[in-house]
Amino acid sequence: MRVYIWDFTHDRYYPALVSENATAGRLLSQITPQIVKERGPGRQMVAYLQKTGEQLYRNPQGRYVRRSGVSQYWTLHPWQTLASAGVVENEILVLCYFIQPGVVVADLQERIHQEHEWLKELTAKSDLIKVEPTEGDPPTKYRVTLKCKGMMLHPTTGKPTLTANHVMEIYLPAGIPGYPNEAPYVLCLTSHFHPNISPENNMVCIGIERDWESSLDIAWLVTHLADMITYRVYGFEKPYNQKAVKWAKANKTKLPLDRRPLFKEETAIAAPSKEAEGAELSFEQPFAVARVTTKPTRSVKAKRAIKKTTAKG
Repeated sequence: MRVYIWDFTHDRYYPALVSENATAGRLLSQITPQIVKERGPGRQMVAYLQKTGEQLYRNPQGRYVRRSGVSQYWTLHPWQTLASAGVVENEILVLCYFIQPGVVVADLQERIHQEHEWLKELTAKSDLIKVEPTEGDPPTKYRVTLKCKGMMLHPTTGKPTLTANHVMEIYLPAGIPGYPNEAPYVLCLTSHFHPNISPENNMVCIGIERDWESSLDIAWLVTHLADMITYRVYGFEKPYNQKAVKWAKANKTKLPLDRRPLFKEETAIAAPSKEAEGAELSFEQPFAVARVTTKPTRSVKAKRAIKKTTAKG
């Protein structure tokens, strides 16, 4: 089916032909490099998709028209298939990165409980991720075990070496502003070799502490950490580990370290077009939707009245 990825920061739409069985995570992993390529080399994006409930159509004049009405935005979790999320033909999916306005949290306890349910669903759908609550009811502290491939320094040689055992701790900040208006804290309990993980105190810079919005959640953060471990996501601006920066630049062609899907239900995105045969996703040229404003039309009687007034003058 056809969907439209809306980069609303630059007001551009990316038409994509995808399978309804594709997951939001796979779709996001394919569209993000496409946009980064257009914005310029060397840029990293921490992004997520939101469902809008709106659709885009092409009218007989060839213009793209966005269906009017009240939209309801909600974040798609990476393991959700488009079908299970209720995404329909021609629907607009918003690509958000750092700038999505936060939501008002009416009941913090209810939200934390709901996020705990999402984390249980995430764990059930992945062979590479395990999330366990360790404190609070509903939980405010979690232990995350990642079985995907990452890097550590060998305890004997001190050289970077592959490892598939990563344990982290996530805890939600209390007080003011507190969670969800403040980003969760992440601490590594095992050795890691990554530009954004401190070798001194094992603190993790998730990259969006200042830009954290309450529309993000812990399930999103867990998948983001998995992307960090595998070097799908890393940043060179104010890094915690300069040696890891040097290593990442020298081994850029080998990244990411682990290309396995994070979730069991993830499937390759279908490419219906012949031109895109063999690819996971088929893109067409991006475009902007013109903002057409309709001027009020006068009735025939009103026009005649104006003509008479003009003639008398």
